[in-house]
Amino acid sequence: MAEITENTKKILEVILNLKEGQVMSYRDVGALAGLPNGARQVSRILHSMSKKYELPWWRVVRSDRTIGLPEPAKSEQMELLKKEGISFTAQGKIIIEDELL
Repeated sequence: MAEITENTKKILEVILNLKEGQVMSYRDVGALAGLPNGARQVSRILHSMSKKYELPWWRVVRSDRTIGLPEPAKSEQMELLKKEGISFTAQGKIIIEDELL
């Protein structure tokens, strides 16, 4: 099995540090990890490593504060976020009081 890269480690650290009730965009996760154009890499890592590293994947959303996953994963992500106190508009956009996006 290949060793993970430094960039991947940085992205994992940012995601693992997201606390309950916090959300962050793929773009902002990448930027905090030192990869300003790393949104696609963040998406790839969430897709391939969420189970292995027990990542809180549901706390990472699109920069327009919507969920980019298809059903049924979209509904699952919304439910997990609601359990953490996150609210949504009627159009499915996340309402954030303490903006991180």
